[in-house]
Amino acid sequence: MAKIEIWKLTKRHEDKNEKLEKQYKEIVAFSTCIGHGVGTIDFSEKVAVFDEAEWAEFLSGAGAWTMGKFGNIHRYFEIEVSVPQAAFAVGELACESPLKEILANLKEGYLTIRKV
Repeated sequence: MAKIEIWKLTKRHEDKNEKLEKQYKEIVAFSTCIGHGVGTIDFSEKVAVFDEAEWAEFLSGAGAWTMGKFGNIHRYFEIEVSVPQAAFAVGELACESPLKEILANLKEGYLTIRKV
């Protein structure tokens, strides 16, 4: 049976190459800000694993947006959740659950949710 894993960005390392000219440092900084991994390494940590039955229970009674976003794990096998998306989903989840707690505690970075 497939499992649903939740990974959380825990640390980001940015290349601080002092030998780069200013214009190239700006390119690296801009690329980092828009999410392209130029000059960065992300360190993620697995924070939870659930089976599909638990996942379905967490989402039962959730709002349409949350059902669409988190239910798509079965179609795409990986989704990313930003801080604003997590905050919105917390309001749409009907019952208390470990998923709701993880989302509520996301204050920076992002989550990657994978079906494995």
